[in-house]
Amino acid sequence: MGTKRHQTTNAVYQFLWNYQQDHGFVPTQQEIAAQCFLAQSSVSRHLDKLAKWGWLSREEGRARGIRLLKTPSSAEKSDKIIR
Repeated sequence: MGTKRHQTTNAVYQFLWNYQQDHGFVPTQQEIAAQCFLAQSSVSRHLDKLAKWGWLSREEGRARGIRLLKTPSSAEKSDKIIR
């Protein structure tokens, strides 16, 4: 699946997707950090990467200002093209 960094980014996206499916909204960065065993600053970097890849969009200043743009399966397919 790629490097450890890509695996972690993919795991963050999968958690976002599953959380949104279960709760109807995305988790906060603090919730992502706790679930994925990451520092909050690392979460921000992974979210930035996902936004750069076009998998999500972010609205600054909002705790839940993340909008998912791709399903996990379509995101993984496009990731192969990015690498």
